[in-house]
Amino acid sequence: MSTDDRNRNRFALRSAVSAVLDHPLAGLERRRTTVAVAYLCALIGLFVVSYAGANVTVDDVLLDTLSLGFDHVSTVLIVAVSVTITIVPFAYAIWNGGPGLAFALPLVPVALGDLAAGQYVLGVDTAVALTAGAAASALALYATDVRTADSLRPWRTAGGPAVPRLLAVTVLTVVAAFGIARFVAVVPPRSLERYAPFAALWLVPLGIVASYWAGEVRTTVATRTEHTDGDRADT
Repeated sequence: MSTDDRNRNRFALRSAVSAVLDHPLAGLERRRTTVAVAYLCALIGLFVVSYAGANVTVDDVLLDTLSLGFDHVSTVLIVAVSVTITIVPFAYAIWNGGPGLAFALPLVPVALGDLAAGQYVLGVDTAVALTAGAAASALALYATDVRTADSLRPWRTAGGPAVPRLLAVTVLTVVAAFGIARFVAVVPPRSLERYAPFAALWLVPLGIVASYWAGEVRTTVATRTEHTDGDRADT
């Protein structure tokens, strides 16, 4: 590969990364989005180190038995995963918007766990992550529009939210709801009891998404009524 080809590939890669970081579904401010992505990269790094300690052997001895450092890494990872699933998505949604990234944040540690296990399991962790992701995604949409509309009811302001963002949040909410429906249908009662405290989070996406679409319907009806009245006045 020539130097020109390498330069073109680097430029294309930088352009792609910039497009992702600047996308409204990722966040409002690029610097804050970069911080969130760096946090995820650090979490993945902790996972890789912890996984290596539990699975890689040296002279038939597991690495985590050779050093207490791996135990410390595993402890930090457990805390980080818990915080990433339950707290970080909501903090990021309020801090920087970005419904897409807010939805993905709690799912990353679950995906890492499934990768380590070598299989996909629709368990309590996945259900909690989907629920938190849906709630954080809707909260990100709401927090963004509260700032731009300077109103606690942004769906009532002129213009309303950008429809692509509302559609994206709606799709993410539906996908999460479908996953939870499957979870409820197949898991034993004990798993449902563990999930039950998190079920209240569904009030957030359902309430926000419903309010936005109700606002869109009202705006559409009002616009059509104005056009109809205008046509009648002209005739």
